[in-house]
Amino acid sequence: MNTKQIINGQSQFYADLIKETNGTNRGWYNLIVSIRDLKLYEFGMKPHSRWKISDVKNYFGIQGNATSMRSQLEEILEAIKG
Repeated sequence: MNTKQIINGQSQFYADLIKETNGTNRGWYNLIVSIRDLKLYEFGMKPHSRWKISDVKNYFGIQGNATSMRSQLEEILEAIKG
């Protein structure tokens, strides 16, 4: 599947991902951390006190519950890596 079909081009994630940086890309970092956070949330743990699942939905432009969102983010990760 094409990366452009998976990533919402209107999301803040896409804007951060295509931005040129000298260090670690903010979009890439947020993708990795959000996958970790959703795994914790699936087990009933909030990653930190101010964390909200709606922030993840808004940042990546995706919908669903924690499990489906994690799957979508893992697909994005594989598409970018592959």
